[in-house]
Amino acid sequence: MTPMPRFTISHHTGSREGDHYDLMLELGDGLRTWRLANTAFQTAQVARQIPDHKPLYLDYEGDLSGDRGQVKIWDTGTYTADAWKEDRIQVALAGRSTRTRLLLTLGPRHPEDSEARWSVVDAAQEIRKAASALLREAVLEDAPNPELNDLRASLAREEQKIMSLVDQYTRGGAIDWGHVEIDPDLRKRLEREKVRWQHPWLAAAKSYADKLANLATLVHRHDPASQKR
Repeated sequence: MTPMPRFTISHHTGSREGDHYDLMLELGDGLRTWRLANTAFQTAQVARQIPDHKPLYLDYEGDLSGDRGQVKIWDTGTYTADAWKEDRIQVALAGRSTRTRLLLTLGPRHPEDSEARWSVVDAAQEIRKAASALLREAVLEDAPNPELNDLRASLAREEQKIMSLVDQYTRGGAIDWGHVEIDPDLRKRLEREKVRWQHPWLAAAKSYADKLANLATLVHRHDPASQKR
């Protein structure tokens, strides 16, 4: 089995460019490298692409030759590439503490720039916010009668499935896109029961199912790997 490619984020101090972090992604015989101001990926920041580093820097800590300062590993682990194009890279990081997806987008080249200027941001941030809003705002109450209890239980299982999907995506895990859609039989039953009972709870239940489906669609749209299927 081919080993997964590795990544390392090193804290570089005492350099001529000032203290910064280096994001290094193993690719072939080298490390594709970007210089970052910080590791707060929730907000987009500039990532300047610098020359590829040697593979030894995946594990190196200590002084750098030529009076270039020191490096200390901030995090390291493996990664999976959701998408890797010349101007757009999305990777799922599985590090010691960093488990998320990062999106790097190449910006326009400025004449005065000697280094390519990219934007880097946590690609899972919007998904986390959407999931949090759903759980906070779209609370579905208990079924109004025993005959609808199993319908409420089915909705709970769908919620668990979608939230598991969100957790996998936001923590850099692989997604099984074959188990994303809301159960179509459940949707049909919701419609039948709405006609039968004419109860407000069923309208709320359908709305809740729709919001779960929308959340799954949002994750699907954000994952470039899903578009290959």
